[in-house]
Amino acid sequence: MGKRGPAPRPLTPIQRFTAFRLVYRNGATMQDIADEAEVSRMTIWKWQQREDFAKCYEQEYRNMVQRVRSRWRSKVR
Repeated sequence: MGKRGPAPRPLTPIQRFTAFRLVYRNGATMQDIADEAEVSRMTIWKWQQREDFAKCYEQEYRNMVQRVRSRWRSKVR
């Protein structure tokens, strides 16, 4: 049994920006982020269901955690 539909396209710059903004919300709501990306909240929700979008989000989240940890370590010392 094969896959359904065509293979997903690579993430667009808007999708990568949205993944970044979901990590770095700074108090922004989902609607605020959707407005910045000029898409609907439903579109963002659909993107979040994509495996490649989820991986991009997770990588950005890990990068953020590393930056916070390194800043914290430099302040503690």
